[in-house]
Amino acid sequence: MKLGFDTTAFTKVSDIKIPDIFFNRMKTGVKEFDMIFGNGILPGSTTTVTAQAGCGKTTLLLQLLEALSNNNYSVGYSSGEENSFQLAFTCKRLGVKNVSVANQTDIDTLAAAMDDLDILVVDSFQALTTKNKMNSRELERHAVSTLCKKAKESECTLIFVMHLTKDGKLKGSTLVPHSVDVNVQILHDKDNDDEASRIISTYKNRFGACCDIEATLDAKGFTLSGKKKVERAMSKSGRKKALHKKILALDPPLITENGIMNSFGLSKGQAYVVLRDLVQSGKLRKYGRGQRAIWKKVL
Repeated sequence: MKLGFDTTAFTKVSDIKIPDIFFNRMKTGVKEFDMIFGNGILPGSTTTVTAQAGCGKTTLLLQLLEALSNNNYSVGYSSGEENSFQLAFTCKRLGVKNVSVANQTDIDTLAAAMDDLDILVVDSFQALTTKNKMNSRELERHAVSTLCKKAKESECTLIFVMHLTKDGKLKGSTLVPHSVDVNVQILHDKDNDDEASRIISTYKNRFGACCDIEATLDAKGFTLSGKKKVERAMSKSGRKKALHKKILALDPPLITENGIMNSFGLSKGQAYVVLRDLVQSGKLRKYGRGQRAIWKKVL
């Protein structure tokens, strides 16, 4: 599957000239919108936006396109989910006036339209079709290959709306989020009792920083309130140190392999590695072999 780049020889990065387009971000004029994409939207980049039904995917993207249109960018929203009248009705409620909308799902037709657009939203990826006879897996690969490659060639930013199942899992395979440059998810803010509270979370960005944005959603659309401090995941070395500390704090001081597997949810292989590390560091001493082996803290 080709996504729009060619194979190259190994070259020192200091000898590679970075194209000017990497520094030419499309700006919306709304600070928080630009933050979602890493200080502006890179032309030709590809993005997924996922959320449970009713979280505001369509609303957010229509507002984004309107802001870009007001900055003289050519924008398009193509839907296989709602007809043009429904979209126009939603836009009227949101105060969106300058976004061009269409009901189009054919992959080749959308690719051709990208020549005249700065940004195209496809709602949704799961609704895409082709005139060629393909099974669902072939269609998925064809859609990603054709449209992502076209985005790079035409410098038209592409956004796929992606659907989630009721239990929060992506519908279909993970091919699309792995293939694109940016992944954005809209979530209910679990730390806020207000049903209108949302978190717009960028959790993958090949061209900028990831961040979470606090927002509220009402009948007039999203109100974006700025960057939210994110609790970052602990590093691998940090997790390792924390686990060692918990094991050494066990009481009584006799440790078995099955005991730490059950206490900390470790696999047999993980338990072996952590006990080996603690023995090698002089914190534990092993007595016996096999299933009867025990480890004792070195005092």
